[in-house]
Amino acid sequence: MITFSKDIEPTIKKIEELFGLSIKIFLATALVVIFLGVYVANLIYGNNSLSVLKKLQREKQVLHHEINTLKKENATLHKTYLEWSDAEQ
Repeated sequence: MITFSKDIEPTIKKIEELFGLSIKIFLATALVVIFLGVYVANLIYGNNSLSVLKKLQREKQVLHHEINTLKKENATLHKTYLEWSDAEQ
């Protein structure tokens, strides 16, 4: 009776000679490379990517500028209100 492992053994030996390492090591290395590729792609293009970080930093700068503008406007309006309330008395 011929089993599957004996049938495929010559093909495995040819592949191991071609790659210069065992099939198990090749498959393990290929899996690690694939997982690392997916991880790096997620870092670059995912929800927590560098481009999202840069966008949030720009948005933070815009909001700080808007806060400063509104503070100045508030101070001017407050001064105007105080002058108006003093004039009424």
